[in-house]
Amino acid sequence: MPESPWLDAWNRGTDVYVSDRHKDRHFRAMADGMIALLPPGAKRVLDYGPGDALFAGDVAAASGEVILCEAADSIRARLHERFADHPAVSVIGPAGLTELPAGSVDLVVTHSVVQYLTPAELDAFLATAARLLSPTGRLVISDIVPSGVRLFADAWELLRFAARDRFLVSAVVAMAGVLVSPYARLRRQFGLARYDEQEMIRRAAAVGLTGARRATNLGNDQTRWAFEARHPHS
Repeated sequence: MPESPWLDAWNRGTDVYVSDRHKDRHFRAMADGMIALLPPGAKRVLDYGPGDALFAGDVAAASGEVILCEAADSIRARLHERFADHPAVSVIGPAGLTELPAGSVDLVVTHSVVQYLTPAELDAFLATAARLLSPTGRLVISDIVPSGVRLFADAWELLRFAARDRFLVSAVVAMAGVLVSPYARLRRQFGLARYDEQEMIRRAAAVGLTGARRATNLGNDQTRWAFEARHPHS
């Protein structure tokens, strides 16, 4: 997970959603996408950097167990409260990943996270995922920012998503605020990490995984892309 300043921003309560419906539809799409990704017989899912993970219970019902690994203390506290009584959803910080047995996770998903990681942090995450993946497990890294994508492209994709999922008015009203928000200022100041397919293939291979670009990204933004990796011969 990202270090300061991005982690500080999440802890302060940076919000990238223009309305409650936007937030609901985003996490609904993520849960549905993760369920569709489950390998046959999958029993354990790791969602790395899950945000509020509103529908993690649905993913757990389809798999057996979901582990939510969140670095931001404020978000992790909300997750603990939301899923305190859920027997199949657990919440940990990144340090807790070392306690998970090797080969014990059937699906690792991280969405809209790697753009906030340094290259060294990305490599460390890939090494952790490779250790945790079961022999037939899969790693999916989605919402990777390709070179050339700018803030206005994200705004346009948000408006398209809002029109399709019926929160366009709130999106338009909020758009001016989003463009001058603390998140937007941080993004202009520090930028986002960008990766192409060949670099992701190379980084995955360095930890013993084979991977390729997926046909579609998870979530609503198809200007970004997703990468899937597995153990060889799985």
